[in-house]
Formats: sequence, structure tokens, C-alpha cells
Amino acid sequence: MNIMEKNEKPIFRSGFVALTGRPNAGKSTLVNQMAGMDLAIVSYKPQTTRTAIRAIIDEPHGQMILTDTPGLIKPRNRLGQFMSDTITRTVLDADLVVLLVDAKEEDRLKGRSVAEQMMLDKLRDTGKPVFLVLNKVDLIPKEALLPIMDRWNRIYPFTAIIPVSAKSGDGVEILKRALFDRLPEGPRYFPEDSLTDQTERVLASELIREQILRQVHEEIPHGTAVIINSFEEEFDSCQTCAGDPERSMVLIDATILCEKDTHKGILIGKGGARLKSIGTAARLSIEKMLDCRCYLELTVKVRQDWQNRPGILKDLGLTPER
Repeated sequence: MNIMEKNEKPIFRSGFVALTGRPNAGKSTLVNQMAGMDLAIVSYKPQTTRTAIRAIIDEPHGQMILTDTPGLIKPRNRLGQFMSDTITRTVLDADLVVLLVDAKEEDRLKGRSVAEQMMLDKLRDTGKPVFLVLNKVDLIPKEALLPIMDRWNRIYPFTAIIPVSAKSGDGVEILKRALFDRLPEGPRYFPEDSLTDQTERVLASELIREQILRQVHEEIPHGTAVIINSFEEEFDSCQTCAGDPERSMVLIDATILCEKDTHKGILIGKGGARLKSIGTAARLSIEKMLDCRCYLELTVKVRQDWQNRPGILKDLGLTPER
């Protein structure tokens, strides 16, 4: 006999899962893998993520809001402090926490970092379920995995330790099921088929910044920011079409901020070649996201020490008032 009565509905589980870890642990790659699409920008450079990006993972009997946070670092300016505050606030407000560790780096260092230990100290008294996820296990010898798991198991009472490869997807479904099983019973926080709580405007600025990270090297990418000045939509004017008109094009005017005149020159490139390349690649990514054509206008402006200027940080949505 089935324990559940015929008219009894299955439990609907929902809640917020905070993903934290050191820079380059692979948090954004894991978020994109679990969401099934690119929501968080990915780069081999550390500190790619600046804000908390939420991916909404919707299933018939549950909804998980997975939040990608900036990498664990020591703040060096107002921007860094905002990022650090974002991590703490997101982690302490979450129902579940995932600490993501680069297994390859951990195998080399044979121990946790100060930032990771500080985060675990904050979590110890909260009683929250904390999952340790060892990422990039495909890059280490199989015999190295158990010693890594044992080292971490001795320093904190993790709910579970799960090895994955965020890049290939190995182990990700196991992680997803484990997280859903530990979510509390709750409501559907976002409409069905929602993918993220970020606006298209924000996602467009992130896709532009992603191309800067990919195409410009040294210290310049982390001294840049993208402001969307305007985001205008055009729709088909078909008078005989049933229903709402379809969006046919989005016109975006954006400014790339940098800290030095020399950086501006590098971003623009000889004859504007670098800026054109960044714009073309970003436009294609934006068109894929929006599922319509995009006209993208990019300009570069110098704003010295913008990472410490409250007015600019507020315009970028990088202040607690957001």
C-alpha cells in the first residue's frame, strides 16, 4: 500500500542555495552547468563575478534558487568591500551553502586557505547544512581524491562531500539531487520556467564585460566596468499578427569605464580594432540571449579610481542599496 494518500500532494521543496569559494574555483561554470545555460560569465581570470547572480532551477516538485557569489578575497577598495559584504549576506541568508573547492589546487597546497577557514567559522554556529563540492576532480589522480576528502572531513561536519567536474558535468546531477533533497518545504518563489532574477539589461552588461575579460590581458580587465546607458526595444509592426508583437531588435548604448588613458588605448586598439572585436563578440552573445537582433554601440571612458567612487559604484549597482 502506498504510504501517500491518493489525494495527498507530493512535498514541494524550495529554497536558496549560496555558492561560495575562492576565486577560480569554478563557481560560475557550475552555476551555468546546473542551470543548463550561460547565466554567469566565465573566465580563467580570478574575480570574474562581482555581484550575486541567481539561477532559478525549476522542477515539478521543487525550485532551487542557486546564487553565484564573488570569490573569497580580502577587500582592497570599496568595490572589494561590496563584494565581500555580498558574499556574507548571501551565505547567511541561504537555506543551504555549497563551498566549492578547486581539487587540483587543494591537492597541490594540501590545505584550506585563510578565506575558506574564515567562511567555515562564520557558518559553524548557524546550523546550516553545508555541502563541500570538490571541483575539477578530472584534473587530479584518482588516488588523490580520498586524502583530500579526508582532510576536509576532519575540519568541518559537512552535510556531504561531493566530487564533480563542473566543466564536463560529471557528478553535477548527483549534486543537484542532493541539494533538492535537503531543501525545506516551501513555495515556488519565481514563476515556472524562470531562469534568473537578473534583468536583460544587467545580463547584457555582463556579456560585454565577459568579452573584455577574454580579449584583454594583464591588470586591465579588473579595472573596467560596463554601464548600460540605454536599452531600447523595437517590435514588428505587423497589424495582422495574433497576440503581442514580437521583439525584432534591441538597441544598446554602453560605456566601458577604465582607470587610465593607457588602458583606454589598449581597449580601443589600433584603429579601433580591439573595441570592434569586443563589440562583435558581445553582440553575438547578447543576440543569443535575447533571441533577436541587437545593435550595440560601445564607447570607452576614463574614470580614475572608479572602484572607490560611491556615485559610480551606485550607477553600476555595486552598492548595498541595490
